[in-house]
Amino acid sequence: AIAGGMQAYGQYKEGAATNKYYKGVAAMQEEQGRIEYARGEKQSELIQDSAKWQGKKQKTEAAQVASSQRVAMAANGIDLSSVTSQDIASSTMTKANMDEFAIRYNADVNSWNTMEDAKYKRWALNVQANQSRATGKNALSAGKTASFNTILSTAASMATTGLLNGGGGGSTNH
Repeated sequence: AIAGGMQAYGQYKEGAATNKYYKGVAAMQEEQGRIEYARGEKQSELIQDSAKWQGKKQKTEAAQVASSQRVAMAANGIDLSSVTSQDIASSTMTKANMDEFAIRYNADVNSWNTMEDAKYKRWALNVQANQSRATGKNALSAGKTASFNTILSTAASMATTGLLNGGGGGSTNH
């Protein structure tokens, strides 16, 4: 009887310990999800900051090209107020604006992809955390069930032993 009781207690404690373990795993998975999301936010921010810097650099370079073009046209005797001169300047600025737009667009796409990846990783880790919690609950339930079965089996064995020994399961005092 004592052995059965100890076995039942051990089964329950094993289920409880496994449940506690999986709760800890779930907490780590959730924390990793939060870290992945924060990393994605920071990376997205850095992508945008880099694009701003590249955009400023591109504007400066475009202004330098436009200035060089004006100097070259003036040095070659081209009237800076002529249609050709203005067409060249307009074309240069249009291309510069398109380059700046491409930088901004690429940054926005990369930033969006980074955040979507971070969201997915957080979601996947939260799903794993929920699965870990369910595994822990199942282990606890299995421990309780095994413990209860052991108690019933021990009680049945004690009753059977009592009946076979002629005790009838009752008191031996007469």
